[in-house]
Amino acid sequence: MVSIEGLAVEFSGTTLFSDISFQINEKDRIALMGKNGAGKSTLLKILAGVRQPTRGKVTAPKDCVIAYLPQHLMTEDGRTVYEETAQAFAHLHEMEREIERMNLELAQRTDYESDEYMALIEKVSDRYRPYAL
Repeated sequence: MVSIEGLAVEFSGTTLFSDISFQINEKDRIALMGKNGAGKSTLLKILAGVRQPTRGKVTAPKDCVIAYLPQHLMTEDGRTVYEETAQAFAHLHEMEREIERMNLELAQRTDYESDEYMALIEKVSDRYRPYAL
């Protein structure tokens, strides 16, 4: 559960929002709506720990991960938004390529009784284990 208590944000004496309190439970699905300049992005940055409030606090369990994807991505390598977000799964794509390579090697080998063949089968099985239900 994430708990927000008495949150306030002020810029140069102007109050963006104040006295905001709420909690987000584990199974909650929420939407954040408001006009431009209402403080939606600022609130999300505070929840993710990217920005600090003027007053109030955000508490969450130690094992809770709160991430924030900026509205305007700062990319310098020319990737599209899709390509940029796909980077979060790059390790899984690499694992898929490795499994595909090992399966191709297994299909081409004929030394079914060798220790090397058995080791390769074990390695492929290890790669699939995280996906087992």
